[in-house]
Amino acid sequence: MTETNSNYNLSDFIVVIRNLVDKQDCASLIEAYKSTDLWEWSGVSRAGEKDVDFDVRKVQQINMSHPQTMQDPKLAEWDTFIFHKVGKARELFHDALKDKGVKHLPETQSDEGYTLLHYKEGYYFKEHADEGINNPRVLTCSINLNEGYEGGQFTFLGEAFEIDLGAGDAVIFPSNFMFPHAVKEITSGERYAIVTWLF
Repeated sequence: MTETNSNYNLSDFIVVIRNLVDKQDCASLIEAYKSTDLWEWSGVSRAGEKDVDFDVRKVQQINMSHPQTMQDPKLAEWDTFIFHKVGKARELFHDALKDKGVKHLPETQSDEGYTLLHYKEGYYFKEHADEGINNPRVLTCSINLNEGYEGGQFTFLGEAFEIDLGAGDAVIFPSNFMFPHAVKEITSGERYAIVTWLF
């Protein structure tokens, strides 16, 4: 019988990657998108439908990987840039779990594309899990793009675990029901981030 280490905490599977993206690249990415007319309110998925629901989520977004967005060659380059960064985040996530003795690592083949999020003052995303009945999400990866705001902390498990992310820092974690998470309300300034889900 193979001996395994089963003394894990849920927080062991929440991996913060510092400086995944260079701060100058973060600033350039924000600049490339912020004045476009592609922004829309983020929806909340329910039974295969998406509705805007400010009781759950108040944030604006751009689907970076949408064909309409990708018609702009410069924006298409940013999509490819993030593709490589997410691949690196996945590798570092696996390395971190291996270092903790985890034997069975989550397997992923692809991702859902990239969503650029813009949280202004008073914006938030209440606690939720990313895996739904009809989607096979395995890992969630969120990349923080800027600093200079207050609030906006990433919290897990009813705020039992909270992390602050600097510009270029990422957090990657399982998408399932065991990892409910939230973004606290922005109380000052504005926050930009990119999120994707690996499956």
